Amino acid sequence: MLSGDKEFCMTRFRSVLTVVSILSSLIATTAPAAPPESLPASAYTHPQELVVVAPGRRLNVYCLGEGSPTVLFDAGLGDGTMGWRAVQGEIAKTTRACTYDRANYFFSDTVDRRATAQAAVEDMLALIDHAKLGDRVILVGHSRGGLNVRLFTYEHANRVAGLVLVDPTVTEKLSSAATAYYVHKYENYLARGQQLENCWHAAQQHALQPEGADSLKCLDDFGAQQDPNERVLAHTIRTMETQPAYQATLFSERQNLFYPIDNDGDSIDGRSIALAEHSLGDLPLVVISADWFKSITFKGTPTVEQREFLSWNSEQMRHIADESTRGQFIKVPSRHYVQKERPDVVIGAIEHLIHLCRVPAYP
Repeated sequence: MLSGDKEFCMTRFRSVLTVVSILSSLIATTAPAAPPESLPASAYTHPQELVVVAPGRRLNVYCLGEGSPTVLFDAGLGDGTMGWRAVQGEIAKTTRACTYDRANYFFSDTVDRRATAQAAVEDMLALIDHAKLGDRVILVGHSRGGLNVRLFTYEHANRVAGLVLVDPTVTEKLSSAATAYYVHKYENYLARGQQLENCWHAAQQHALQPEGADSLKCLDDFGAQQDPNERVLAHTIRTMETQPAYQATLFSERQNLFYPIDNDGDSIDGRSIALAEHSLGDLPLVVISADWFKSITFKGTPTVEQREFLSWNSEQMRHIADESTRGQFIKVPSRHYVQKERPDVVIGAIEHLIHLCRVPAYP
């Protein structure tokens, strides 16, 4: 293993042709590979390690495996450690792999603040230091978590060994001048925002119940679970989702991602990204874009608006991949949760970056 920031992860592509070939074959595969074994349900029914990130406040962290660099996962909107259940165990066979719950989610402590990407970055930095995850880590982010780890990388590039973005959220200027289908998108945005706000108010009134009807659609739907351990897990997760802090944070995270705060249509998080964005040099980077309409689970015919959005979204992700001279862009047939539908692709991308970080620099 190399030591020192200047040497860490400076391998060149010609020294890793075998890994690149394997990754390329994963990209080209349209049928899912045999799914990896998911981590046991019991891992998610209690806190794992509560790490202090601020006076009187802790985040729940779940680490497996040994080795360097550590891979730190950040999940999507409303998700936590369980969002990486099909991936973390496989990565832990190769190196240390850690997931965590953001503030106010699941087993992490509560805090009264806006749930912005900047707040997540500050917690992530404290977590890396206080949990002793290493001088530089590989960050993996899905959806909202993808935007969080992008902002972290722009602001703390010296702490990042590599970056994998799994169908990351890309903010769009929500204004009549800049947004295609503005009226329709804005109406849909308001409707979804109102639904999440209703869930928050219902939680405040203790009107959400983990069992029985969920008329407001506020809680995760796990369906009928035959395995008793999975039933316990479903009840545990849904119980925590009934809490006001969880629902308030879910609403806040979405508002800060999409709600326009100026005449240009920028959101709080969109503005943070725009101000921080810069070239990532030769940072090892993989961006995975979900091709929703080619997924085996997609039913029906996509509308023109949906097709245009997916095309725009993919182009934004290509732009992110181009920010590094070693950026790679993967478009995979899958719905948004690629780590669940195509965990093989996500695992392959992470293992590719681990290899890049471990091969000595080519002279």
